Amino acid sequence: MSLRLRLVATLGITLMLLWGITAAWSMRDLSNQLEHAMDQRLAQSARMVANLLDRAPAAAWNGEEGGVTSTIPALEGVACRVSSLRGKMVAGTHPEMNDVLAVDAEGYSYRNHAGQRWRVYTLVDDDKRITVADRLRERESLLAQVRRAAFYPFLLALIGSLIALWWGVTRGLSPLSKLQRQLNSRDHDDLSALPVRRLPGEIRPLIDGFNTLLARTRRMLELEQRFTDDAAHELRTPLTAIRTHLQIARRVEGNQHREAMRQAEAGVGRLTKTLDQLLLLARMESEEITRGGLDSTPLEEALETAMTETGSRDRCRYNERVNRIHIALSGALLVIALRNLLGNAVRHGLPGAPIEIEAQESNGMAVINIINQGETIRPEQLARLTERFQRGSHPQGSGLGLSIVDAIVTRAGGRVTFTSGNGVGLRVSLQLPSS
Repeated sequence: MSLRLRLVATLGITLMLLWGITAAWSMRDLSNQLEHAMDQRLAQSARMVANLLDRAPAAAWNGEEGGVTSTIPALEGVACRVSSLRGKMVAGTHPEMNDVLAVDAEGYSYRNHAGQRWRVYTLVDDDKRITVADRLRERESLLAQVRRAAFYPFLLALIGSLIALWWGVTRGLSPLSKLQRQLNSRDHDDLSALPVRRLPGEIRPLIDGFNTLLARTRRMLELEQRFTDDAAHELRTPLTAIRTHLQIARRVEGNQHREAMRQAEAGVGRLTKTLDQLLLLARMESEEITRGGLDSTPLEEALETAMTETGSRDRCRYNERVNRIHIALSGALLVIALRNLLGNAVRHGLPGAPIEIEAQESNGMAVINIINQGETIRPEQLARLTERFQRGSHPQGSGLGLSIVDAIVTRAGGRVTFTSGNGVGLRVSLQLPSS
């Protein structure tokens, strides 16, 4: 069931119920008022007859000689009788309706005659009794006419209200129809944000959420395309080298065969490492790892793990402040960042030279410096260290380690900077939130 029909049905039923209750209430009140007005008319008729009789000779209803009974021409649906208190009829209509008009008690009552019901009113005025009666069939006919006259405006107002309701709901939902047409006319690869101008306030949060979903989808497709391009670019060379070494191994024997197989195994290792780095970087860029929240990790514990994995424990030197610092980052991510930095220092630094590690806290941030000796790096090369596949003078690396470090630090709310010179091959400064 569409939203338009649901709104119209709900509001229409509510509107009809309200109009129906109002009409029933009005008709009931109208019936009571009309009944009261007709009763008042009966009473006024009786009083009018009494006033007229006050001017007539008194012999007619006192039982004196010469008194004459008068018969008044009958009117359809109306009856009247004038009698003395002794019961002698002086004047009246419908002589055959003695069962209706012969009422002694004063006031209103109901009487039946020939299968029809009458409303009777009796007035006692001094020495005379006046009885008037209305046939209820005429009353009911008049009431039906009045009800019809009152019902038609109600019916017209109800129909007009339903039409206005349909028009209002249709007009109110026109932005949704326009939005639907826009979506149907868009290209399948168009992931641009939908316009939110001139949209009702109730629809705008929905469009904002949809635009956010489009932005995430667009970013995920871009990351997927980027990963595909990077994988195609970086895996082609090692795969070619592995295939070449395997072809050589099939053609030679002895030491040459073993050397070719060793080179092929080394190529598989580099290929596996490159693929792992690509997958890790893709996960970092999609923000899937850091979305679960930040933990508190002791810097010393993560540093010990990174030194063990890179085999650089004997070359690393760090101060005592490292033992007191905790980083607001999951242990796995902190180990990955430190492992990549230490591995980079081992590969690019002077062989056997110590790797200095300094740490301190300032304004809620932990500053970690990793310093290795080696050749000075030019400023233009420093600016490109976090770019993908920047291997420097060591083509055996994947060129993704520092890119991963930059992605981890940035998503943790920190910053990474590089400096070189004055006897320092490379100084990497990490600023991470402390806990």
